[in-house]
Amino acid sequence: MNGFIKKSSVVIIALTAFNIYAQPTPKQLSSEGYVQSMDESTQSRLNSKALHLNDVIEQGLRKNYDQQIRKYNSEILDLKWDDTWEDFWVPNVNISLISPEHRLGTLKSGSNNATPRETRPDGALALNFGDYTIFNWGKDYLQYLSTKADIKRSKEQISEASRELKHDLIVSYFKLYFLKERERIKRDQLRHASFIYRLNREKISLKKVSKQDYYLARSEYLRAQNEFHEAKNDVQLQNEVIANSINDEVGTKYVLQDSLRYELLTTPLDEIIRLASINNPETLDALKDVENAKRGYELALKNNLPLPKISMKLGAYDYRFSPDTNRTTYSTGPGNSNIDIVASINATWSLTGTGGLLNGRATRSSLLSKHVAFAKKAQATRDSKALIKSQYFTVKHLQNQINILDARIPTLQKSFDTILENYMNKRTKYLDFKNTLIELTDAQILLEQSKFLHLYNKIGLAKTAGVEDFPGQNFENLIQKYKKGKK
Repeated sequence: MNGFIKKSSVVIIALTAFNIYAQPTPKQLSSEGYVQSMDESTQSRLNSKALHLNDVIEQGLRKNYDQQIRKYNSEILDLKWDDTWEDFWVPNVNISLISPEHRLGTLKSGSNNATPRETRPDGALALNFGDYTIFNWGKDYLQYLSTKADIKRSKEQISEASRELKHDLIVSYFKLYFLKERERIKRDQLRHASFIYRLNREKISLKKVSKQDYYLARSEYLRAQNEFHEAKNDVQLQNEVIANSINDEVGTKYVLQDSLRYELLTTPLDEIIRLASINNPETLDALKDVENAKRGYELALKNNLPLPKISMKLGAYDYRFSPDTNRTTYSTGPGNSNIDIVASINATWSLTGTGGLLNGRATRSSLLSKHVAFAKKAQATRDSKALIKSQYFTVKHLQNQINILDARIPTLQKSFDTILENYMNKRTKYLDFKNTLIELTDAQILLEQSKFLHLYNKIGLAKTAGVEDFPGQNFENLIQKYKKGKK
């Protein structure tokens, strides 16, 4: 509880008897004894910005630099896929223009001019259709499928990175909320410590309190100031983290409009493991590598066989130009203009050196690469399952922790109020007041921290499972109106 709202009439009578002030108002707290209450500069106020969770998500996905880079990379992958598809399915038609050197001018004449360079250009303009592979025992198709799988997985990784950015933005927002709550709790602790210190400072001059209590109160007051300013600095640092994530101006201070709404995890562990088996990013990477490794080994076996390649010579149209020539011809080879279907074999077997006898080492290497891919896939599956169980049990532990703290904090609050009343009436020691204040403060912070870690681990579970949200639960909806300085 903030302040002495529930003080009994006994405390009020005691305060009157000691001729001291009641619980200080915010105005009183900003006076000489409360040095930790510092005014923000005009520039800081100008840089303040009201912020909803949806604002963070929308602006982050739109203005974050990494996200912009991902969009460009996605377009590059689209272009690469167009090249891959056309190279395999469509004949390679191109236009080429070739012109040898011709002389534009002479800077200095030499003594040997037997063969001077031509001053008029010559060359060839060609429309090339190239060769089109009709049948290659699936070797080209295996390479095509591997490239297709790489591009497809790269596109998926971009989507996964965007999803992870959204999760990180949610975590950053609620981390700032937790740090602001911790700052508020530390401010309350400091207010209590400041009040008792100023009370003992007045009472010691009247010899109504011992020097020990006075110095203990002063020490606790200064300690509470240190902790308050550390909490305040953490808030400022987290402001910068969010500003960087959503590409806001450096130094922006955020006024949160949403607070974290605690919600239990209802998705069963088996369902999360099932989702991870088909969506976990590391598992999908390993699965893609397995398929590519299988194709690589199959290709290595086919490359080691004298298999003919069947293709079609489509030829080219050449337009030759020079001072003495100006003609267009069509040919599919030297002295030939027939469009033929041809077969050719291009196989080489090493006897020594790279590849080993009859390319045995190269084939063996492809087989071992396939085994490595399978082992990595098994490892990725096991690692994801182990991580999910760890995160899941952490979430369940935090839920139990929150239940205990929800019951513990009201008890600590009542204990603090009672001990404060007893201290004001000289019925207990200052150390009892100090210990209870610290215990209450730590418990309040632990509750807010546990709620944040509960969300953090739930989002970690979603990342590991490879999903944006769990069925029936949406992380964007875990909000309620933020009441600054709530009790």
